[in-house]
Amino acid sequence: MTRRRFTLVELLVAVMITAIVVPVAIGAMMSASRAGEDSRRYQQAAVLADNKLRELVATDDWRDAADRGDFGDEYPTYIWTLATEDWVEGDVAMRRLTLTVYPKGDDTGTGVSLSTLVPEEEAE
Repeated sequence: MTRRRFTLVELLVAVMITAIVVPVAIGAMMSASRAGEDSRRYQQAAVLADNKLRELVATDDWRDAADRGDFGDEYPTYIWTLATEDWVEGDVAMRRLTLTVYPKGDDTGTGVSLSTLVPEEEAE
């Protein structure tokens, strides 16, 4: 019984296919890994934004809070900004608070923004 062996052309084709497929597969895995990390950071920013906005509204600190800050040693890579603006619908006047959380050094606007309405201060 004779054994059939691979020819040099078959080996070269197999090596060439491997050389094409492996870098594509590695690139896809790296891309998926980056997407997972971005998703984790986005989720963390959303949780931090929700907690900070709730805190500012519950304590009424939004009225005299700074317009930016950080989360201290617990989350040192995130910062927040607070914007307030008038919101009027008919005869109802309120303030819209928009809190944005984003990673430090990220000026691309990829942060998470949450908004809520709070009653306008009563005139005395």
